[in-house]
Amino acid sequence: MSSSLRPHVIERALALAATGEFRARWAIARALEKEGYTIAEVSQLEGAAMSRKLTALCREARTTRTAA
Repeated sequence: MSSSLRPHVIERALALAATGEFRARWAIARALEKEGYTIAEVSQLEGAAMSRKLTALCREARTTRTAA
């Protein structure tokens, strides 16, 4: 997929976290690499604040998913 047609890596990471299918940033990073995002792009997710945000969103989505 052309990088101009796909979402920004952070936008895509947040969308993946919201699915409830992932438990942590590293799992999302692996999925992004499989989707064709480069290691340089995925490295934008490595900060402590982003890791906390993604992990919290994953937890919230899993809780919502199991409650439904």
